[in-house]
Amino acid sequence: MDLKTFPVYYQAYIAKVPKGDPILLLEHGVKETIKTLVMVTEEKANWAYAEGKWSIKDIVQHIIDTERILCFRALSFARGEKTSIHGYDHNAYVDEAEGNRRSLKDLLEELKRLRASTIDLFKSMTPEMLSRKGNANGIDFIAEQFLYIILGHEIHHMEVVQERYLN
Repeated sequence: MDLKTFPVYYQAYIAKVPKGDPILLLEHGVKETIKTLVMVTEEKANWAYAEGKWSIKDIVQHIIDTERILCFRALSFARGEKTSIHGYDHNAYVDEAEGNRRSLKDLLEELKRLRASTIDLFKSMTPEMLSRKGNANGIDFIAEQFLYIILGHEIHHMEVVQERYLN
């Protein structure tokens, strides 16, 4: 997809997405995320590099929550939803999710299952469905754009994990 067709806020995420079949990229992305995090200790997964920053578990929970929300938006638009969908406060979601009370293994298993469902959802959509428009958080999108936002969002957060938590 052309980067310029995305709302400005999401362009930095989309710029990170490599060229290729987006479904295969979704499959590869979750494998890389799990491969990167599977050996992280629980202690390290609960650690944040600064006051007020998220832990690795919080980041994984955020990736999960955001993917669910973006899939809902894609599904809604693909099915012809005309009502605007409200935005969400990602910081409040992380606080309420309490990711640190869960094991990293459980979070990664949930992400793996969610990604399989995400792939099924997008594979089920026809080109016409993927091209349907809608509005979320006051911004116009087409359903297919959420596929690329999911990809770029995961890449962005895994870059942060690599730079701030694993080096």
